[in-house]
Amino acid sequence: MVFALDIGTRKIAGLLVDMDEDGKMIVHDVVLREHEHRAMLDGQIHDVEKVAKAVKIVKEELESRNNVKLDKAAVALAGRFLKTYFGEASMNIADIGELTSDVITKIELEAVANTMQNIEPNMYCVGYSVIRYELDGMWFKKLEGLRGDNVTIKVVATFLPSHVVEAMLSVLKKVNLTITHLTLEPIAAVNVTVPEDLRILNIALVDVGAGTSDIAISKDGTIVAYGMVPIAGDELTEAITKTFLLDFSTAEYVKRNLENNEVLKVKNILDKEKEIKVSDVIKAIEPVVEMMTKKVAEEIIELNGEKPQVVMVVGGGAKVPIYTQFLAKHLGIDEEYVSLKMAKNLDFIDRTGQIIGSEFVTPLGIGYTALTKTGSVFEHVTVNEERIQLIGFKGSYTVWEVLAQAGKDIHSLLGKPGKSVVVEVNGEPVVIKGKMPKPAPVKVNGQEATLRDVVRHGDIIEVGEAVDGEDANPLLHEVIKPIRLRSLESDEIIEYYPRVKVNGNDVIQNIPLNDGDVIKYESVKVKEIREFLAQDLIKIEYSVNGAYREFTAGEVKIFRGELELRDENSVELGEELKYALVLNYPKVKDLPEMEKISVVIKLNGQPTVLTKEGVIVLVNDQLVSPEYEIRDGDKIKTQIPDEQGFIVADILKLFDLDIKKVKSYNLLKNGEKVGFTEPLESGDEIIFEFETIEDMEEVD
Repeated sequence: MVFALDIGTRKIAGLLVDMDEDGKMIVHDVVLREHEHRAMLDGQIHDVEKVAKAVKIVKEELESRNNVKLDKAAVALAGRFLKTYFGEASMNIADIGELTSDVITKIELEAVANTMQNIEPNMYCVGYSVIRYELDGMWFKKLEGLRGDNVTIKVVATFLPSHVVEAMLSVLKKVNLTITHLTLEPIAAVNVTVPEDLRILNIALVDVGAGTSDIAISKDGTIVAYGMVPIAGDELTEAITKTFLLDFSTAEYVKRNLENNEVLKVKNILDKEKEIKVSDVIKAIEPVVEMMTKKVAEEIIELNGEKPQVVMVVGGGAKVPIYTQFLAKHLGIDEEYVSLKMAKNLDFIDRTGQIIGSEFVTPLGIGYTALTKTGSVFEHVTVNEERIQLIGFKGSYTVWEVLAQAGKDIHSLLGKPGKSVVVEVNGEPVVIKGKMPKPAPVKVNGQEATLRDVVRHGDIIEVGEAVDGEDANPLLHEVIKPIRLRSLESDEIIEYYPRVKVNGNDVIQNIPLNDGDVIKYESVKVKEIREFLAQDLIKIEYSVNGAYREFTAGEVKIFRGELELRDENSVELGEELKYALVLNYPKVKDLPEMEKISVVIKLNGQPTVLTKEGVIVLVNDQLVSPEYEIRDGDKIKTQIPDEQGFIVADILKLFDLDIKKVKSYNLLKNGEKVGFTEPLESGDEIIFEFETIEDMEEVD
């Protein structure tokens, strides 16, 4: 059973066909489906998704009605952008014996390959016809079963741009179909309408679709030429649209119902009911038909070299009553030699009762061509011991193209990258990618190869499995990069990591990260790094008047390049800075005790501090100068010089008092009367009460 699929500009036709014992084609079922508007233009696929959607409906309806699973299809391409070339090939067959179909096909494909020497790049051969078979210099209608010394085969091959073929492949791939047979629409049509016995006549076949008018020419027993005119039924529909103010689908309805009607009732774009006379429609489209048939006639004469004996017209676009009349006129032949070929008159068995009009000729031709394997342009290679047909003869394919046509899953060839992990760092997403996969190992004819290497007809390809990449398993320090601190003295590098919170928790260790983790850290300042490096400076421990003290003996200098940084400067993660540890020791003169001496007393009941400049220092009971550098373990004492000790008179500076005006006073130290020259030490309690002359005058 063959699934014949005709993807036209306006409609899709799907047929299930096979052949009986007598070689007659049987149509078991048919499904028609119209495209969504303008999914195809001029026979070419413009919207892969829309076309695939319609093909899927046709496929599933046939599967459901016939209880079958359809995974292969025979298709044909329209002749838009068609190029034709002639080629030939010869082979010595003396040692082969009886000619088989495989040998003949090999020579035919070599002849097709011969046509490709001068074609432009990126063209696919989508069909060919044999012009002449010769065995030992004599013409034969068929070669199979014959013996001889030399075979020559001449062909006419048809080519289309690669994007046309690849668009068809994309559509079928989306609905899980692979191509078993590929041909050109006029090849399909001529195969079913002009059998080999009639090809002795000079016949022009014109397949008028919605977007293109495809042409095939037969004479002297074979098909000698193919051609195309990019004008067809849509031009007629557009003329009806413009003349009668109808939308495109209504105009299509009018065009399809011109036969056997005098008046058609429709609604125009203003939603007004109208009755349109068929005669008025014919009059409106007559200039377009005139133009179309004139161009088709010119192409026929160009291909044929003269006017043909007979013209057969097929396709839905040619069903308007005046088409054959005008085509005969422009070819200069009698109207009786130009005829619309109806599908119902072809030699096949129709079990559907629906295959009647000329629009079914091409779908029938696709099925017939696939069943008889006529003009197939498939090369063959072997992939892992399985024979693969390559669609669209072009002489060479990459391993990748072969495997793609063989339906290999892309992931089995390239492998899948490991899963990535996405975390948020200070509000910004950061992606840690998984490891890249290892592509599938490839051998061609036993030699190591790559997916990009070119293979040819008959090559043996061995393909292994790709190895998927490992998933990402990032650690915190892969995301929060350390600041690198290089010593100017040793060139040693220390890494500094900022303080970090992961999902709100303080983290010190280099923990694993999970997808969705939220990481936050504060901007790093030079001061923070300086404090970190200062840990490596020498610690000096000493005492002053019995109190323990600690001092870092030195300072840290940090540089970005040649520039020394200040504490408030910011540092980026991953940045490299230079640093130097500069050692120095504290000096006695830097001690706070060197600035002043003091005692704490209680004066008239209130704690009071008395201060004086000047102090002497003993280090380890030895008198030292202010420039002495303190070392670890030093015991330091500060003393007041004898002549600079505190006396009771030092309290007078705390009072705003003129001693000359003091009439009387009471001075006690620790409860005993003393003079102003009495020594004063911390902890003493002083009572000083006085009366001035001014106080006495106020009392008077």
